[in-house]
Amino acid sequence: MRPGGVASSALSVTSRLVPLRRGAAPGPPFPPVTLRFPEGRAVQPCQLGLRLPSGGRARALMEEPLALHPVKLYVYDLSKGMARRLSPLMLGKQLDGIWHTSIIVHKDEFFYGSGGISSCAPGGTLLGPPDTVVDLGNTEVTEEIFLEYLSSLGESMFRGESYNLFEHNCNTFSNEVAQFLTGKKIPSYITDLPSEVLATPFGQALRPLLDSIQIQPPGGNTFSRHNGQS
Repeated sequence: MRPGGVASSALSVTSRLVPLRRGAAPGPPFPPVTLRFPEGRAVQPCQLGLRLPSGGRARALMEEPLALHPVKLYVYDLSKGMARRLSPLMLGKQLDGIWHTSIIVHKDEFFYGSGGISSCAPGGTLLGPPDTVVDLGNTEVTEEIFLEYLSSLGESMFRGESYNLFEHNCNTFSNEVAQFLTGKKIPSYITDLPSEVLATPFGQALRPLLDSIQIQPPGGNTFSRHNGQS
């Protein structure tokens, strides 16, 4: 080693490249390619064909965090308090509400009903403001990716004709989307409601009637493939 800790011989890096031919097996390797760095001399990135931003800009790019978007769950009691008052008498157990939910992200409200996936400004349906707002955290999913995801759901799992009050409803949609955005499920007291109702004799007796009920809160715009809304 020379004084200052610089190696006395030049540093070289050798790489063997193997050519690939379309539709054929790899051919024989090219001759070795050697990058030789001058003895004791610092090599700048531009000398190796690399273009990097200036120091401050480079640090900013490396340290810049991904944008986070808040995700909330709006919870509405469709019974407007009647379930809490009447459920002990009718079902023999206490129900706090008949829940409709929606997902709030990227400044819009998204929900599912018998008309398919719909959206509106937060609180923009005729249901008015929600009874409860649940903070689901944040997501790194961009608006563009999210709308593409909704388009795929609207053409597969959450078509309007797939709606079922007990088994495939607005809360099924909210739970699916919440997990996609944040990895979290919506509260179990919401998703467990259908099974609680059907576990009672009254719920079983009314099931044929209840299965025919379709819910589509008015005031939303049906989600479309091309521009997010129609």
